[in-house]
Amino acid sequence: MGDAEDDIAVIGIGCNFPGGEGLDNFWKVLLEGKNCAVPIPNERFDCSQWYDPDNNKVGKSCTDKAALIDGFNEFDHKFFGITESEVEQMDPQQKYLLQCTYRALENAGIPMEKASGTRTGVYLGLMNRDYEQLTGGISPNILNHWTGTGLAMSIAANRISYVFNFTGPSVSIDSACSSSLVALHFACQAIRQGDCEMALCGGVSCIIQPTVFVALSMAKMISPEGTSKPFSSRADGYGRGEGCGIVLLKPLKKFSSKSAELNGEVYPLKCCSLHHPN
Repeated sequence: MGDAEDDIAVIGIGCNFPGGEGLDNFWKVLLEGKNCAVPIPNERFDCSQWYDPDNNKVGKSCTDKAALIDGFNEFDHKFFGITESEVEQMDPQQKYLLQCTYRALENAGIPMEKASGTRTGVYLGLMNRDYEQLTGGISPNILNHWTGTGLAMSIAANRISYVFNFTGPSVSIDSACSSSLVALHFACQAIRQGDCEMALCGGVSCIIQPTVFVALSMAKMISPEGTSKPFSSRADGYGRGEGCGIVLLKPLKKFSSKSAELNGEVYPLKCCSLHHPN
């Protein structure tokens, strides 16, 4: 375990999870033990074509529920300087990442103009490619020069760096279910090694197509009720959910002297696995 010199502080948080946008709503859901699983609306995909309670049915999902965020795909593209033609080709996950990044900076009390040009790194966990899979069946006439950047996993991180003018490393990571945690590990390493002076770290997932539900149903991995029941004798698989969460990280020793200036709260990371091995 490292010493206090290696501690990393979470100085800002931006999130949008089922139950409402923002940290207050997320905390309220946790305190109330709220189950946010809802019937999947047709705006995502037509469950009537994919759902069957028999989890042995080939090509069918045994659940028609998931925990979904409100106001799906709502995005003020002009605020982020993105044109209408470009935003039409953007994966919704990129949009939520931009919004939550702004909220994390706001939560830390750091204006965009003050963050601009800083050696801030971006480390994101990203494994779901629903939007990319959907575009595989669209007319070639709809594709344009924005399609590549709108779909690319790498651009999810790079777009944040570009829009906010960050000059540190910019990386998207897919290690399946551990993606966000691995991104956090790399972000802490980068700060300690001096690759960046501050880091944005987090993950995002949006549910807009049914194939993952079918695959999980065939593997007997998903709950027919769409709800995880950890440590319960009633556990019958896990429930899928979507959302986006971003934390802003900085060395605790550099932040503590400026906390009054930034008007933020400090959340030191005390997990042993995140400390430098020496």
